[in-house]
Parts: sequence; C-alpha cells; structure tokens
Amino acid sequence: MEINKEEVGQRFKRSMLSYDANARVQKLVVERLETMITSVAGVRDGKILEIGCGTGLLTRRLKRDFPEAGLYLNDLVRDLCYHAADGNSVPGECCFPGDVEKIAFPSCFDLIVSASTFQWFTTPGETFRKLAGCLKTGGLMVFSTFGKHNLREIRLTTGGGLDYRCKEEMSELLSPCFEVEEVAEELHVIEFDSPLEVLQHLKRTGVNVSGNPTIWTKGRVDAFINDYNTRFAVNGKVTLTYHPLYFVCRKTE
Repeated sequence: MEINKEEVGQRFKRSMLSYDANARVQKLVVERLETMITSVAGVRDGKILEIGCGTGLLTRRLKRDFPEAGLYLNDLVRDLCYHAADGNSVPGECCFPGDVEKIAFPSCFDLIVSASTFQWFTTPGETFRKLAGCLKTGGLMVFSTFGKHNLREIRLTTGGGLDYRCKEEMSELLSPCFEVEEVAEELHVIEFDSPLEVLQHLKRTGVNVSGNPTIWTKGRVDAFINDYNTRFAVNGKVTLTYHPLYFVCRKTE
C-alpha cells in the first residue's frame, strides 16, 4: 500500500482522544521497549530523541527513567507532538513536529527511540542513514515496529494494508549504518466480539485498514463482516493479530 502521510496524520489526529484507551497492544510494546532501553542505554544527562511520540505513552516513561537527560520529541502530527511535550514538561523548543523522513535534526543525540512508528517509513534505508547521522559516535537506536504478520486478518479479508517488513529485511536495511545488537519479536492475538468491533478498534487507534478512504460503504461493511466471520470467528469471537518487532542498534563508523 502506498503511504499517504497527510492521510496518516489526519487519522492519528482524529484518534488523539481515543488512542490511549484502545491501544492495548501498543501499551504492551511500550512496556517491553522501556525495559530494553533501560537495559542498554547509559544516558544520564545526554540527549534523547523520540520519533513518533504520539500521545506520550513512551514519553512518560522516558521522563521517569532519564530525569536528567534532555528529551526531544518528534511526531508527524504537530498537535500530538506539542500535546506530549506539554504533558511531560518538555520545552516547546525541544519539539520537532513533522515527517521524520523530511525534516532536519541536529547531530547531537546519544539515543534515538521509537515505538510503533517505523513501519510508516516510505524510504527506510535512507531514513536510517539520516538518523545515524543524528547520533553521536557509538550512539544507540532502540525501536519497535511491526512485522509481516501484523493485522494479517485485515489483509486476508480486504487485500489492503501496509507492506510490513520481516526482521531480516529490517536488519538488512539497518546494516549500512548500524550494528544490530538485539532483535526480538512477539505475536499478540486479541479477541473481539464482532468484526465491527475490530473496525472500531482500528479507527480509534488511527489505522486505515484498506488504504482506500472510500471503501466503507454499508454494502462493503456488511461484506467485510460476513467474510471476517467466515474466516476468523471461533466460539463467538473474532481475532486480530499484532506482530511487534524490537531492535537495539548501535551506530557504526
């Protein structure tokens, strides 16, 4: 699916108030990512850049874990970036709102972190080189993204969705600029009472399941519900799969 960053930003902005209550797996991802960050990062009073801060799920933990560090925030959505900053006592001048693949960052960071964002990159190899250039010598980048099986039920039902990359593909894209020190992956299969609840869940977390904003006529919704039930209903429930990947990377010279 071709990624329309403007549409992505609009959807996440609309889900700003509903995201935290519905981001069940994303919260689990942040918990594991925090553990990985604190186990490898020696940052005390250094500088940390968070890419795709969203509503601040990871930001709050970074402020708690690294109280003396300088925290800098980025998000595609300007309102989300400053909302997360305001809620976590991050000065406005430490915000870099906009598309990480297009905006400029200083080359001063000891650590770059990101939760559930890098799957939106359109040119990941180029962007990883750019982010490596923002790190000091020996700096770390610790992030989560989503792998091949993410939202597999949606892809099988609609034929739409992102073209997620497997951990081997991600490692290869990282390899020119980073040594990948750790890779992990998980599968989270969550249950819903109906396919309509699946659609509502995805909408409330900013996900467009088809890539086509005009697809959800009543007839298409009814067809989606019938097909989803046929494929994935078990004992009165339907499933939705999340496939998070985790990487710890060190900048190479």
